[in-house]
Amino acid sequence: MMKYTLLLLSLIARLSADVVDLDAIAQKDTIVLQTKRIYLPNYPDAFNPSIIRYGDGYLLTFRYCPDVYYQPWIALIGILLLDENLEPISEPQLISPRSKFTAIPPQGEDVRVFSYRDRLFLIYNDNDEMIYPSPWDRRDMYMAELYSENGYFSLSKPIKLIHEEKYNLFWWQKNWTPFEWKGRLLITYSINPHEILTPNLMSGICFRCYETPAPIEWEWGHPLRCSTPPQLVDGEYLSFFHSWTVMHSTASDQEETFHYFMGAFTFSAEPPFQITKAHNEPIIGKGFYTNSHCFKRVIFPGGFVVAGDVIHLAYGKDDCEMWIATLDKKALMESLHPIKSQ
Repeated sequence: MMKYTLLLLSLIARLSADVVDLDAIAQKDTIVLQTKRIYLPNYPDAFNPSIIRYGDGYLLTFRYCPDVYYQPWIALIGILLLDENLEPISEPQLISPRSKFTAIPPQGEDVRVFSYRDRLFLIYNDNDEMIYPSPWDRRDMYMAELYSENGYFSLSKPIKLIHEEKYNLFWWQKNWTPFEWKGRLLITYSINPHEILTPNLMSGICFRCYETPAPIEWEWGHPLRCSTPPQLVDGEYLSFFHSWTVMHSTASDQEETFHYFMGAFTFSAEPPFQITKAHNEPIIGKGFYTNSHCFKRVIFPGGFVVAGDVIHLAYGKDDCEMWIATLDKKALMESLHPIKSQ
């Protein structure tokens, strides 16, 4: 708990009275072509989606908290099918990674959907030990296969993923992003250094196999955190990251609050998977940051699909909305800056 207190004090000490005009930054953005909210009347506060191609359309996963005011730690995994125009074509389905024989409620957060050997999997962080967890209780990473039969989705028994060198009682595990390389499953653990893990899918133990420096210049919060499962795009892996900082902005009534920002980066298609290019300014589309009843201003990317000349990027907004941004692929790739390894 002391670690989090010191972190909070450090953030407060670095607060600035300057008000950042996020609308002005958005007006200069040439990457975001359009945005579309995915609104579900029966689950209006669903948030933090991920996306993957599925048949002729897309499969969207999301997080839904049925009792956000009194039991906000309870979180179900949502599944929704979209057509090629990003319109819902199925009824949302809520699934739980828990066995019906356990009293511990589902607490899955930040679910990402990804493909490995042409099978669908989910990766997410969870606490499967406490019925009433506190905000300080540790969380770990889990992975499960997503099955589909006659339009009904279910999960395999989850595997707990454990970093062999960094597992302890106080070190939270979040934001691991898996990718496939030559039929092997690898996981990005961190961005700087760019640490790559290889998991044992029987035991869940993950071993560090590559680590390279990535001196990315970024003044919008640290450290940079992994967000979307990397995908091969034009000969390199592309992924999106997020960061957060406490600041004043035009979207927060000039009050100090948490702001989350996102950018993109690429890394080589072969080991040691050195980061080659990255953003040094955030992607900010029109309408990304607005006044909200939530106390945080969040843009949280969870997955993307390349569709010809555009990229459909699923992201959560303010921990209470689901959106898909359509990005100009060429503009995105040209806006990345080369990264020199140390």
